[in-house]
Formats: sequence, C-alpha cells, structure tokens
Amino acid sequence: MSRVFFSAVCFDMDGVLIQSRSVIEDAWMSVARLYGITVTDDDIRDHIHGRAGQYTLDTLFASYPVEERVLIKKKVDSFEETAPCALLPGVADMIHQLKSAHIPLALVTSSWQERIRFVMELHGLHGMFDTIISREDVGQGKPSPECYQLAASRLQRPAKECLVFEDSVSGVRAALQGGARCVGIGREESLIQAGADARYEDFQAFRFHVEDGGKNYLETCGDVAILSLVERSSAKQVFSA
Repeated sequence: MSRVFFSAVCFDMDGVLIQSRSVIEDAWMSVARLYGITVTDDDIRDHIHGRAGQYTLDTLFASYPVEERVLIKKKVDSFEETAPCALLPGVADMIHQLKSAHIPLALVTSSWQERIRFVMELHGLHGMFDTIISREDVGQGKPSPECYQLAASRLQRPAKECLVFEDSVSGVRAALQGGARCVGIGREESLIQAGADARYEDFQAFRFHVEDGGKNYLETCGDVAILSLVERSSAKQVFSA
C-alpha cells in the first residue's frame, strides 16, 4: 500500500481516455501493407504506442524519401482522425470527480488538434481539461519529458505535484523524467517495470473518498485504488512535500 500526493492530474488520450489502441494499430498496419512492410508485435510495442507519429513514420518507413513519408503520414492520419473510439470504463466518472474537486486537469497526447477535437466532441468533453498538450506543442515527443513539463507549467503546478495516467512505456518514462508520478493503465506489466507506481486495467478500479481538508492523494491497495479528494472549500490548498 502506498500513497501518491498530488494537486493536478494529467491524462494521456489514446489508451487512457479512449479505447483506441486497435484503431492506431490498424491505421499503421493498413498503410504499411500498401508499401509491402510487415508490422510486427515488437514494432507495435516499441515504435507505435506512446510514440510521436513522426518517430513511428521515420522508423517504419525509413527507406522512403521524406516527400513520400509526408504522403504516408497523411494516409495514416486520415485513417485515425475520425475513427470513433469508446471511452475507457470509469474514466468519465474519474474526470467529473476531479473537476468537482477543482483539481486542474491536462490532456497530454501525441495526437493532433483535429483528432483531439473529434474526440472531445464525440464524448462531450469540451471544457473538461484546463489545458491540452498536442504533438504540435512540443519539439520532441514521448519519452521526452517536454510534454509533461509543459503541462505542469500551464497548470501552474510543480511537476512533482502532477499525477499522470499513461498506457505506454514511453509515456511512463516521459512522466517520470518530467518529475511527475505515474499510474499505468492497461494490461502491460512493462508499465510497472518502467517505473509506474501501480497499474490498473481501467478506471473502474478507482474508488472516491472526500475529506474535509489536507491533501489530495491516491492510495493503491492491490486491485483497488482510493482517490481521496479534499472538499471544494479546501480545494485550493497549498501543497507541501
């Protein structure tokens, strides 16, 4: 059993907010087949999920000239952009509980503005996040910590006070290198090996508890996680380590 104290929360999008892993895989594999490229399970794990699109493009299609890679990426983006994806179980309740407690929220994703806008509209999430970090906002994608450092800065919170939810090893590494704490979402044991404090398949494992004062914290208890939030009147507390 361990406690992680926080004053802000950051969510990855693909695989954390929405169930899009299969859509992303299908997009890259479908386009790769057009070029005679076989995408392996190792490629999916190491070079697709949690990686910036440019990295995946340059890795899988390294033998193609830059001009051709631009066209390849457009085909992948077109496949992904308006593909509907369900929310992860329990994540909507999690977001609403955090908003009710006035916890600053960030969406930190390797996706792009048009795709993000589609997802926000599809699930009625406009206005739920205090800031959104997309691939256009950073020079380097995950596992670079730049995205989470930028999120902490925009939320006006030190990175050490940010609790991050990630589904990929590169995302966990980005969060930790940025100074945040991280909880893994999904079935991959490698998330723990990468340094996540705990791992849960989805957000149905989380239970919510409201306290009169003190600090917000996440307590991991085996298969269940307790999210303890201060009451609204105390939500603007000053965090101290």
